[in-house]
Amino acid sequence: MKSPPQSPAVRVLLVDDSPIIRLGLKAALEDYPQVAIVGEAGTAAEGVALAEKLKPDVVLLDLRLPDQPGFVACRELGKRVPGARVLILTSSADERNVQQSIAAGAYGYLLKDNDGATLAAAIRQVASGRSVLDPTLADQVVRMVRRGSELSPVDKISSLSLQEQRVVALLTAGQTNKEIGEELGLTEKTVKNYLATIFGKLGIARRAQAAALYTEAQADRS
Repeated sequence: MKSPPQSPAVRVLLVDDSPIIRLGLKAALEDYPQVAIVGEAGTAAEGVALAEKLKPDVVLLDLRLPDQPGFVACRELGKRVPGARVLILTSSADERNVQQSIAAGAYGYLLKDNDGATLAAAIRQVASGRSVLDPTLADQVVRMVRRGSELSPVDKISSLSLQEQRVVALLTAGQTNKEIGEELGLTEKTVKNYLATIFGKLGIARRAQAAALYTEAQADRS
């Protein structure tokens, strides 16, 4: 009697700026044939470029990268490699990072202190389209959702830094990223990164939503 055919291994791209962490991840996953590491990168830009080339099933992505935050890279991966699902693997349990990652399109958020079995299982879950959240973060996410639903537009805009509020004000005035950069002395890329952070904090995905929130907050303040 023939044994059932094996499912193909989940193809994984590692994106972490630490070579030691990447080596440890490969060692932790080598006993799980259902997972195949197909590439690794140390920066967000390298990760996105490799994902475009290799078309992995899952991108295991750190939040702290030298060129841009991981959730910004996550958003970029969603645009340029929509077939690759992102699983955030980080040492940060900060609920704002969880919120920004989910808003950026991550399928999962896992802490680095998990063992190889947990990581392999999470990778397979994400590859199949299911969401994964580190069990230690469940209470934080519930609080985050409740608080988000209770916040007024004024509270949401006030949660932004002063520079982020300036960016939103100029966006609401109809300025492009380039014009905002010229006004604030920033590069266009820096403005784009600011907007990704702002969208994550506000739990939104589009410029029009940011402009509407800012306008409503200004009206409530008057």
